[in-house]
Parts: sequence; structure tokens; C-alpha cells
Amino acid sequence: MSKNKISIIIFIAILVIMFLPVGFSFLGGEPTDKFLSEIEILDNGSIKVRELIKMNGEYNGMERDVSYASYKNKPYNGEISAIEGNSDLYDGSSITDVRVGSISDDGELTFADFNRDVNYFDEVSYASNGESSKYTYGTFMNEVNLKLFNPSDLDEIFYIEYTVTDAVVVHEDIAELAWNTLGDGYRENIGDYEVKVVLPNSDSDYRVWLHGPLNGEIERTNNKEAVGAFNFLGAYNPVSVRLIFDKSLVPNATKVSGLIAKDAIIDYQTELSDEANKERERIQRQNMILLISSSVWALIAISLAVGVYLREKKMKKTAFNMEYFRDFPASYGPEVLEYLLDKNVTEKSLSATILNLIYKKVLKVEVIDRKLKDDYKLVLQDYDEASLTETEKIALNLIINEIGNSKEVVLSTIRKHCSTLSNANNVMDLYNDFIRKSKSLGKSEKFFATTPGLVAFSVIFSLLGLVLTFISFALDLSWLGIIIIILMIALIIFVITRKFYTKKGAEHYAKWMAHKKFLEDFSRFNEKELPEVTLWDKYLVYAVVLDCADKLSKEMELKMPNMDTSATTYVGYNPYMTHYIITTNIYSSINSGIHTAVASSRSSIAASQSSSGGGFGGGSIGGGGSFGGGGGGGRF
Repeated sequence: MSKNKISIIIFIAILVIMFLPVGFSFLGGEPTDKFLSEIEILDNGSIKVRELIKMNGEYNGMERDVSYASYKNKPYNGEISAIEGNSDLYDGSSITDVRVGSISDDGELTFADFNRDVNYFDEVSYASNGESSKYTYGTFMNEVNLKLFNPSDLDEIFYIEYTVTDAVVVHEDIAELAWNTLGDGYRENIGDYEVKVVLPNSDSDYRVWLHGPLNGEIERTNNKEAVGAFNFLGAYNPVSVRLIFDKSLVPNATKVSGLIAKDAIIDYQTELSDEANKERERIQRQNMILLISSSVWALIAISLAVGVYLREKKMKKTAFNMEYFRDFPASYGPEVLEYLLDKNVTEKSLSATILNLIYKKVLKVEVIDRKLKDDYKLVLQDYDEASLTETEKIALNLIINEIGNSKEVVLSTIRKHCSTLSNANNVMDLYNDFIRKSKSLGKSEKFFATTPGLVAFSVIFSLLGLVLTFISFALDLSWLGIIIIILMIALIIFVITRKFYTKKGAEHYAKWMAHKKFLEDFSRFNEKELPEVTLWDKYLVYAVVLDCADKLSKEMELKMPNMDTSATTYVGYNPYMTHYIITTNIYSSINSGIHTAVASSRSSIAASQSSSGGGFGGGSIGGGGSFGGGGGGGRF
């Protein structure tokens, strides 16, 4: 793969790292899985609040700050405008009867779980992370600050209970509760947030509204209860509920306004509802435009990818159409073959080149008589240096002179040799020289044509998906953004990894694939159809690059006893390689040795580097947080 292609893939990987935290909620769930809040209105105008919070991931516990009054609210002035919120008319007087605890996690969390037995925690002045069933209690201004210690490995759900006094306002015509069920201080995204409000008794004409992000809804479940829900609630988003009901239900309430408020509240809430519905319609139009744009982008991008694939397929066409090709399609070495196949050269080629040196009788294989299994020695033989290619000379220098003692090398000593920094640098210098020279030889064969402009256009067009991704996240359509970026990455990687062959490259590729097919089906041929044994070792050299050496060696080992070797007398077909490769898999040891040399050298070099530093239900209305109450929290 070229450096330009690698750079593009690295760039895309960085984008993925940037976007995955944003889209994590879509892929793996929210930090707070579910938050249930039940608000019971008492006949004295107080409210009893119970909460169940189920968290995902790891934590030592959670913090919950509960407010009974907002420091932002202005003093009540007796005017009807107070119904718009931000008035201390809607504040409570205090928070009492605080109890916290936990219940076991038995699966789906519902409001019925409020009726289960609670393991109440002990109040302490101090607790440490890792402790359980304990909590600390503090106050600040109009808040109660709770810190619940109960680590995630207990797999329990947090329970909080408290009473807010004087939360209900009694007007001249109705009673009202306008309350922030969750303030703007909750630090975690919530997968599902639900709030239930329970009246002291039935009222067929009560009205209820939900304030907060526009994805919420509230409905009257009966004449006494209403339930609001958000299927996702982002961090720091306040939520409020507002109810108006028969004031006879709270005969002992003491906070009065002196206002005739019902019609004014309904009119104000209707105005807010109309604005919220218009905003929903606008968002729906935006989302629809984005969905259509994304679909068109995806169709065009996929069409471009198909076009690139068809162009590659066309350039691969050749007159050669044989299923098997027994001969070697060309005389170049295995490193050039790997460049033809992958437009790249790796450790495989270095291993195959060393095997080729054994085939050429430059190196001799000897089994070491020791307890270590499959350990071998490569011994240098007399050879004609002019008969070696440049890459073979580099490979020989690396394995014999650098790692070995200039005469021989024991494969099991490679790791120890490469563990020192100076040796590692020398090994990597020679290895990189081998890779560079091999690629140069591959390029000189002119296997590949100039990359079509269609590829560049396809990449540029695919990158337009970034714009759609940014818009998707901005519009809270993270699921769409994740789909777009995954599709974009897949398309770009697909088009930049296509290989476009010249006529020569296509013909060589087709012949080598037919040759690979022959090697893979070696066992299907009877002995008379197979080439002479003297070629088998050479087949294994190229089989390493063709990724079929394991299967081929096993098939050769089975075929060997039935082959006629009388004309060659065992020595004639090169005992240096054939015997040991086929019967003891020397090529596996060499592959492992070369991989060890490169990996150990990289590790040694890396280790040496230093680092620096209407009211009858409906959708939610915007503006949550304008009433009394609230608070926040999150894990610690």
C-alpha cells in the first residue's frame, strides 16, 4: 500500500477516534441507563419524591444534588406574569425526610419497583471509594447534597427519597404544581428518563404539561396520575412538570397566590406548545432533508465504488484463461511476486527469499540435536555471488552476517540478538533496505497502471460525508452520523485499495493465480501428472508468498513416498531443502524467525524512545428549569 493511501487511512482513523465518543451512546448505551422519578402530591401542599437511578459502566457511587428553590427566581410580586416562571412563588420551603438506599437489579426497571424492599444506607460523615451502603449528607444554599457510596460491582440500583415542603401553589381558582424534576446540573446522559406525578385524589379535569427537550411526551394515565418520558435525555438538560388541579385536593396547603390563574396558565402553556410544535415541524423538515441528502450521497458514493470496481475488473481481464498453470509464470523472486499481488512487500518475502537461498544451495539446513523442538541451523555454503539478486544479497547479509556469525545462524538465537538497541537498529536498517529494494524491483516490472482519476474523485466525494456527519450530530441524529462515517470509511478504504494492472501485470497476475490453484490442488493430481521432485522445493518458495505453503507441504509429504527419485538419487533433488521443508516444516521456523527478528527489533527501538508530555397530555415544551426545585448529580 502506498504512503498516500496509508495517510488517508490514518486520517480516517483519527476522525473515527474523534467521533466515536460522540456516537458512543448509540453504540453502547448511556452512562445513566434509566432514571425514574415519582412525585406524590400531599394534601398539605408538600411533595414526596422517590427516585430510582440505574447506571451503566463502572463507578464507586453517585452524587445527587436536590434543590427546593432556585437562586435565579425573583421575588413574587403578586402579578399574573409570575405564572411564566422564574418566580419564587414556585419554590419550596425546605427538604425533609431524606432517605437513600438501593434495590437489586432484576432486569427492566419500572415504577412498580418503588414497591420493592429497599436496602437503606447508613449516614456517615465520611466514606471512602469502594465502601458500600453508606452516604454523606450536606447542604449548600437551597440544596441538599447527597453522596451515595455503592460500587458498580454490586449491580444495584440507587434509591433516593425526600419531601419538599410548600411546593404546591394555591390560586383563587385552582391549585398548581410547577416543579423542576431534574435540574441543569445532572452531568450524565440518561437513556430513559420518566417522571410520574400522583395527585392526592382523582380529578377528571386536571391538566399537565412537560417542559424540557422536545423529544419528551407526557400523558394522563388516569384521573390521578400522569407520566412523562424522554427516550433520551442529554446531560445538563433540565426537566419540569406543571399541573393544575382542583384545589380541594390540597385542603391543608398554605402557600397562596391571590391570583385567578387557570385561564392565564392554559393560554400561556398553549402559546408555548404552539411554539414547540412549530419547532418540531422545523426539526422534522431538517431531518427529512438530511435523510434525503444522506441517501443521495450514499447512492452516489456506492455507485462510484462500483464504478471503480468495474474499472479494476476490466483492467484485470486477460486472454489467459487456464485453470491450472504448472510452470513458474516468471523468473523473478518471491518479493516481486508479493509486490504484484499486494503492491507491497512484507516479512513474507524476506522469509521466502531465505528459503530461495536454501533452494539455490547457498544455505544448508542442519537440525540441532537439542531438547528445543524444531530448532535449526542455517550454514553458509560456497556460492557464486554473481548468481544472487540484490535482494538475496541483503537477505543473506541480514541472516548470516548480522544475526549470525558470518558462517552460520541458529534460528532460536534471533530474539536474543535483536533485544539490544544497536543490533535492533542494524537489523531494521537491513530489513528496510530489503523492502525498499524489493519494491523498486516490483515497480520496475511495470505491473500497475496509473490510478484512474475516478478513484480520487470517489475519495473526495466520499469525504463529503464528513459534512453530513457534522450536521447529523448537530441535529442530535447521532445514529445517522455513525452510519455515514462507517459507510464513508468503508467506501474510501475499498476504492483506494483497488489495484489497476497493466496488460503485463494482468497476465502475470492471472498466471500466478492459476499456479496457486495448481499448488492448492496438488493432492488431486496423481504422481505421473506431477512435476519432477527437483521442482518441489521451488514451489514451496513461492507458496509462502501465495499463502498456501502449509497445505502444500502436507500434501507433498504424503506424495513423496510414491514419487520416483531413482533418476535423481535423493541428493539430486537438494536435501538441503526438500527433505527438511517437507518433513519438518523448516519454512515455518524461518517464517517465525524472521517475524521474531523484525518484531523484536521494533520493540527494542520503541522501548528506547522517550516521551513528553392543552394540558391533557402531549409533547414536551421547551424551557425546562424555569420553576422551583431541580438539582443535579452523576457518578464518582
